[in-house]
Amino acid sequence: MSVQQDSDVAAKAIDAKSVADYLAANPGFFNERDELLAQMKVTHTTGATVSLIERQVAILREQGAAYQQQLKALVEVARINDKLMLKMQKLVLLLLETHELEALLRLIQQSLKDDFNADGITFCLFADPAMVSLESDQMGDLRVMFVSRNDPQFKALGAIAKGVEPACDVISDAEAAVLFEHAGVKIRSVAQLPLMMADKKTGKPEISLGVLAIGSKDAGRFCSGVGTVFLKYLGALITRKLRPHLLAEGEI
Repeated sequence: MSVQQDSDVAAKAIDAKSVADYLAANPGFFNERDELLAQMKVTHTTGATVSLIERQVAILREQGAAYQQQLKALVEVARINDKLMLKMQKLVLLLLETHELEALLRLIQQSLKDDFNADGITFCLFADPAMVSLESDQMGDLRVMFVSRNDPQFKALGAIAKGVEPACDVISDAEAAVLFEHAGVKIRSVAQLPLMMADKKTGKPEISLGVLAIGSKDAGRFCSGVGTVFLKYLGALITRKLRPHLLAEGEI
C-alpha cells in the first residue's frame, strides 16, 4: 500500500462526528491556529460564505436575542403573579373579617368578578340546604347548587365532578347549561376548584365539601395547561372558611 493510500484510509477513518467530538472536547483548538481559523468558511443561511468568526458572532447575537425574549417573558410572568398576589392578599384580609355564610359567598363572588374577571360563578355544595343558613341559592352572578355526590345532574359534569386537584379546560354546552345557566353569557371555559379538606394525619385530600366552578366567556382563559398554583391556594382558603357552615361540629 502506498503512502497516499495510507493517508486516504486514515482520512476516511476520521468522520464528521469524530471531528465534532474532538473540537467539543478541545474548545481552545483554534487559539494558536489563527491562519487555520481564517481559512475556515461556513455557508450562512442567506447562501453567502462567511468566516467562522463571523458565523460565531451571528450565532451569539441570535442567542442573545432569544435570551432577551425569554427574560421579557419571565418578567411579564413575574408581573402578573405579583398582581395576583396583591389581589389574593386583599381577598384573604376581607375573608378574615367575614363570618356569616351568605356574606362569605357574596364576598367571594364579588372578588372573583371584580378582581379575577369571572363571568360565571357556581358552588356545587355537598350539604343539606335545610341545614345551611342561606336565604337564596341565587345571589347576583353567584349560584349555589346543593347536590349529593351521587346526584345524576352532578355526575353529568364529568371531570368537574371527579377531580381532587384544581383544573382548567373548555366546557361543553351541556356542562355550561348545568353550571352557568344564570350567567347571562355563554361560558366557554372553566376553572374548577375542588373544596377538599385534608386528613389531619396523612395530609391527603379526604373530605370534599363540593366544587367551586369559575367560568369565562373566553375559551382560552381557562384552557388546559394553565398553571393552577393560585387556584389551589384559593380553593384551600375558601374551603377553610366554608367548612364550619357545611360540616357538623365533629367533622370540622
